[in-house]
Amino acid sequence: MEEKSGLEIFLEYMPALKIRYKAILTALYQLLVFIILIIIFWWISSRNLIAAGIYHFVISFMMILFFSYLLINTKRVRDKYREKYGKLAYQKLYYRYIIYQNVFGNASRYCTLILKTDYFLPAIIALPSGLLTTTFFPFYSAIPIGVFLFIIGMLLRRPSGGFDVDIDMYIYLIFPEKSRKIEAGIYNFIRHPKYLAECFMAVGIGVLANNLLAILFSFIHIIPILILIKIEDGELVRRFGDDIIKYQKRVPAMIPKYGNWKDTIRCVLIKR
Repeated sequence: MEEKSGLEIFLEYMPALKIRYKAILTALYQLLVFIILIIIFWWISSRNLIAAGIYHFVISFMMILFFSYLLINTKRVRDKYREKYGKLAYQKLYYRYIIYQNVFGNASRYCTLILKTDYFLPAIIALPSGLLTTTFFPFYSAIPIGVFLFIIGMLLRRPSGGFDVDIDMYIYLIFPEKSRKIEAGIYNFIRHPKYLAECFMAVGIGVLANNLLAILFSFIHIIPILILIKIEDGELVRRFGDDIIKYQKRVPAMIPKYGNWKDTIRCVLIKR
């Protein structure tokens, strides 16, 4: 019997997305919320950069707020939703909480492009002149560096060692009996390649925006990710017990051990 792909497993627990119009409406809703968040950032940053920094800080933490709540209260939430909705428990949870994680995450990651200085294409907003808003790199180096960092992030996000859509979308918070540990592929060297990918992508976009302010904002995006790693590690220990504790002691969270750098890079590039 052929093993199901992560997408097939995800759709098994999200039957609404098998219906075309519901899938389209879900995507459009996420896109609408994303656009609204970006427009608000544009409006605020056009008027007050300190307020823009506070707003970016808020949406960055909103990125992890719902999921952190689920991780901290996993058993209570799981029991409540499974008792009330049965096999549709994950779908109900997705539309109530998980749907917003990617929306806020994408808004936090990409809004720094609004702060782009004028080096190759026209600036999106007029930034006041100053140390933080002065062009940081020549455009001929900012573009390749930013694109390189972003591509590294995309490569890190690729499925590896058993990681797939089903795990990416946290189905096993609700159905832990179906879950599996991942310790193969890049997970031999780092525990959280997805979150490391977020860091590379955020900084890459900050470099493309090409001023110190945007780069600082990109690091704001990273702070809640570091907090989320701590919370998620605790949930994994509750789910898998001693085995995961041994794994966490053996394998670093995001920065591979010195002797594993070559193997990590090889794994990122060719997924082996």
